[in-house]
Amino acid sequence: MSVKLVKKPRAVVRKLKATAKGANATESLGGGFSRFVFNRTIGPNTFFTFTFLGGSLKPVSGGWFIGRQNSLPAYATSSYSQNATTWIITVFNPTNVTRPISFTFIAKS
Repeated sequence: MSVKLVKKPRAVVRKLKATAKGANATESLGGGFSRFVFNRTIGPNTFFTFTFLGGSLKPVSGGWFIGRQNSLPAYATSSYSQNATTWIITVFNPTNVTRPISFTFIAKS
């Protein structure tokens, strides 16, 4: 009996930091709250860590949406407030295709 080893490709790690000025879309929600949306792409077999640097803004929530979500899996491995002005989200794309991804943050001035 012979055993054939299958070598799996290593996952890619991508990290990006952005401020509110770099958002693709911004919306005032009233009461000092604003929504910031960042559109990017995530490659195959990639962990993508997106860090929102609020500066004078205080992020209170973060979320994400990935294209082809209904037919292909994707997983958030973390989403948390690192400190009063920084929010971090890490998403893993286990598929073999590049996909559009949007990161959304709600912050208070």
